[in-house]
Amino acid sequence: MIIREDAIYGRQSVDRKDSISIESQIEFCKYELRGGNFRKYTDKGYSGKNTDRPKFQEMMADIRRGLIKRVVVYKLDRTLPTRAS
Repeated sequence: MIIREDAIYGRQSVDRKDSISIESQIEFCKYELRGGNFRKYTDKGYSGKNTDRPKFQEMMADIRRGLIKRVVVYKLDRTLPTRAS
C-alpha cells in the first residue's frame, strides 16, 4: 500500500531581487498544512517560464507515481509558467 503525502514546492527566480525566499515559502506552506508528513521540493534560480526544473520534474514524477495527494505552494506563480493574456 502506498502512503500518499502532501508536497510543498518552493521556487525562487534569479531575475527578481524582491521575490520571497524559498525558506519563507516553505515555512508558510508548513503552517498551512498544520502538521503531518510532507515532501519538500525546491528549485532556486529558475524562471517560472521554465518547467524543466529538477525538483519540479521530480515532484511531477512522484505525482504520476501516486505518491503525492496534494501540492501546497506559497503562490501559484511559484510553480506554473505564466501566460500572457
